[in-house]
Amino acid sequence: MVEILKGKEKNRNIFSINYYKREGRRQSRQSKFLILVLLLVVSISCIALQGKELKSIHLEEVLSVGSLDDDVLFMWAGITTDPEGNIYVTDMMDYSIKKFSDRGILVKKAGRKGQGPGEFLAPRIVKHFKGRLYVTDQSVPGIQVFDVDLNFKTHIPLSIPILDLKIISPEKIYISTSFFSEQKSIRIVNSQGKIVSDLWYLDGSRDYWKNLKKFEIDVQHNLYVVSSFEDKIQKFDKHGKKLWTKHLLGKKKVKRKRMDKTKFGPSELPVEVVYKDIALDTSGNLFILGGHLSKNRSRDVYILDAEGNHLNTVTLSESSHCIHIDDQNFLYSRAGMGTTIKKYFLKKAHQP
Repeated sequence: MVEILKGKEKNRNIFSINYYKREGRRQSRQSKFLILVLLLVVSISCIALQGKELKSIHLEEVLSVGSLDDDVLFMWAGITTDPEGNIYVTDMMDYSIKKFSDRGILVKKAGRKGQGPGEFLAPRIVKHFKGRLYVTDQSVPGIQVFDVDLNFKTHIPLSIPILDLKIISPEKIYISTSFFSEQKSIRIVNSQGKIVSDLWYLDGSRDYWKNLKKFEIDVQHNLYVVSSFEDKIQKFDKHGKKLWTKHLLGKKKVKRKRMDKTKFGPSELPVEVVYKDIALDTSGNLFILGGHLSKNRSRDVYILDAEGNHLNTVTLSESSHCIHIDDQNFLYSRAGMGTTIKKYFLKKAHQP
């Protein structure tokens, strides 16, 4: 009898242990679910707050370098920065690249007229990537590579001029062409200039001038494309699948002028630019510089989130042909036909 009671007691203990184990697992699942819900709520709240803050920001100028009255900068071209806040620009008038400190002091100048290493005919785009500067020439195909002290390092040969350029790695360089062609892709090349692949945007036009694109790439390798001569902003995934298309200006049409002598025969070419440049901040928001069709010509900067929602429009103090956003979310432009660098702080309404 005693043994039977002991057996029953043992079974009850086993049952109790199993019950508490099941109950513990159930509560653990519930806790994990609640944590996930809380994380989701926090994430959504942060996104909503960020969108709200972007809707209330304005630009505060914090630095201006150069003017029409001095010889620091001569003619518009590109601009980029490094993680230390140094500013690098290309200058088409004196065939050079220049380095400024984060306070706008000229540190060094390099380059001269020519087509050899470290020489230029019309230096244009400059991009910084991990201690290297990638510089294009409007008149000479290819990319010259310099270190941050402006010493020439190497040349990447290419057969066509470049309109825009983004570096993902030294062996993965994205380019769009400034050559009037029917190319409907962003080309990816390596450090030797060899084509790795083409990222096709699927709705290229037979009007070759409509295929002139500026672009940006986010951390997921999604591609954001703005058309120079159309009211069209698009997002593609890394495989080239179109995710969305936006029109900010009511699909306004650019003015055209008939040209009898072009490579493609008589044609009507645009004489106005819709969107001039595009940049991404560290949160993945798009900043798009409007052109001749914007309310404030070449000064309005449209801010969109990653889903293409228009959050806000801010206005530069002076017209520009390009914009750049650094790792601290400062916005830069080239004013006065490129003779002046402007640096802006994106100030939120509640900030002093």
